[in-house]
Amino acid sequence: MVTREHLIERATSLGIPDYMHDGLVEFILHGRPVGNFLTAVLSNNLKEACGRADDTNLQLLPNYVRFLYNHAPVGCWGTEERMESWMEREGLVGVMEKIS
Repeated sequence: MVTREHLIERATSLGIPDYMHDGLVEFILHGRPVGNFLTAVLSNNLKEACGRADDTNLQLLPNYVRFLYNHAPVGCWGTEERMESWMEREGLVGVMEKIS
């Protein structure tokens, strides 16, 4: 099972700023809504992500993609529809509860 600690460790190792960890991890684990920048990243909208990013996150966009590609469930990101479905299912915790 993917843990909060594991996801934070991976995000940190990729240089994702501490102030972004909660939103990213809570989205993955519990399907919690995120701000405009992370919504754009998670829905694979590069134009919007660039427009919404602060200076730090603009430089780190490739790192967010690496994090998602390597450490986030495929079903939670890539399109708006996947994001919305993930939130409806209450993230990884909700998905795992329904299977068990």
